[in-house]
Amino acid sequence: MAPIRIGIVGLSSKAGAWATLAHLPRLAKSPNYQIVALCNSTLESTKAAIKAHNLPESTKAYDSYEQLAADPDVDLYVVSTRADTHYEVALPALKAGKNVYVEWPLAATTQQAKEMAALATEKNLKTIIGLQGRMSPSVKKIKELIDTGALGEIHSVNYQGAIHVWQNNAAGERYRYFMDRKVGGNLLTIYGGHILDSIFYAVGELLPGSYAPLAANLRPRMHTMGQDGSLSEELYDKNTPDQILLQGRLDRHPRAVFSFHLRAGDRFIGSPGSIWRIYGTKGELAVEFASAGPQMAKATSFRFSNSEKGEIEDIVTDEGGKEWTDLPTQGQNIGRLYEAYAEGQPYGDFDLAVKRHELIDEFWATMS
Repeated sequence: MAPIRIGIVGLSSKAGAWATLAHLPRLAKSPNYQIVALCNSTLESTKAAIKAHNLPESTKAYDSYEQLAADPDVDLYVVSTRADTHYEVALPALKAGKNVYVEWPLAATTQQAKEMAALATEKNLKTIIGLQGRMSPSVKKIKELIDTGALGEIHSVNYQGAIHVWQNNAAGERYRYFMDRKVGGNLLTIYGGHILDSIFYAVGELLPGSYAPLAANLRPRMHTMGQDGSLSEELYDKNTPDQILLQGRLDRHPRAVFSFHLRAGDRFIGSPGSIWRIYGTKGELAVEFASAGPQMAKATSFRFSNSEKGEIEDIVTDEGGKEWTDLPTQGQNIGRLYEAYAEGQPYGDFDLAVKRHELIDEFWATMS
C-alpha cells in the first residue's frame, strides 16, 4: 500500500515543542506515512520547521488552513494546536472532505465537538481523536487480564492521581492557560479526559445513572511564576478545577464499583504520579505510573497480588522493542495510534470524543 500522506498544522521548528516530540518521531520513521505538507501561522515559520526537521524539499509550506485542506496530496490532516483553536483549524479540512486527526480535547466546547463529529459523519470521513492512552501496552495488558478472567470477577476499580502543578499556589508559564476555562485545555479536560478514557477502555464504561462526578476549584486565585521561579505579587482568577472526583458503578457484570480522584498540587514525596488498583475475586492488580495518567508512558510498577497462590506476581508488558522505546516518551502511544489507523485496528474517533466531552460537562455542572 502507498504511504498515507500527512499534512500537519502546528509542527513548529522548536526542538521541545509538543508536535516535535509526540507526532514527528514515529511519522518520520513509519513506512505507513509520508509527511507532505506543513501549516503554521506564517510561511516563514512553516519553512523553518521543514528545514529544522530535515523534511524533504518537496514538503509543501502553507500559512492557511484552507490551502492545506485543499491540497489533493494530503490524505490525513493533523491538528496539533491548542484546544481553543481545534475547531477553526479542523473545520476547513472537514468541509473539504479530508480525514482528520485532532488531539484531545476535540474542541473547546462540547457544542463545537458535536458539530465537528456531525460534519465528519455527513461526509463519511475517517476521524481520529488523540486519546492515545488506550494504545498504551500497559493499559492494553490491564484490559487483557480483565477480559481473560485472570483477576476473576471484577468488584472494584480505584484510581488516584496527582498532577504536579499549582505548587506554591502558582501557575508556571507552561500551564497558565489551564486557569481559563474558555481555552478548553485544563486539568479536567486534558488530564481527566485522557485518564478516564484509558480506564473505561480497560474496565468498561460507566453504568448510566449510577455515578456522581464532582469538580472543585479550591484555588480560585493564583500567582503566576516566572521562568526564574519568582512569583507575581498579583493574584489572577482561575475558573477551572484542581480537585476532580467520580464515584459510581461500571456497566459490567457484576456491577463493579468505581472510585476516581485526580488532584493538583505537590505529590507525596517519592510516590508515583498515579496508582490504579483493580480488585477481583482472584486477587488485586496494582499499577503505578510516573505521570498522573497512563497515556504518557509505560507503568513503572505492575503487580498482581494472586490470592489463589498467596504471592505477588510482577506483570511484564511487551513494549514492542527499541523501535518504540527509543522514541520520545510523548511519541510512543501517539505513534501506536497512528499505526492503528494505518492498519485498520480499533482506535478512538470523533464520536467517542463527543461522549467524553458530554461526561466532562457533567463535572462542570458541579463546579464549586
